[in-house]
Amino acid sequence: MADSSADTAAPIIPDDFLAILRCVNYDHPRDDGVLRIEGAMLRCAVCGYRYEVDDGIPNMLWDDAIPPDASAAAS
Repeated sequence: MADSSADTAAPIIPDDFLAILRCVNYDHPRDDGVLRIEGAMLRCAVCGYRYEVDDGIPNMLWDDAIPPDASAAAS
């Protein structure tokens, strides 16, 4: 019998913690900066900036935020 817990990956951060986090971009109101899990990062639903998560701890420093066009520039 297969272990069903192995079929679902654990989220990179707990849902209750994600619910209180907001993007640190001052160009939009703080309440609008809802973050979504995108792979191993968090992405702002408003501006598209991404934040790395390391061992369940998001790096919310603005200087380390990854702009939305960074992936296109890296290609």
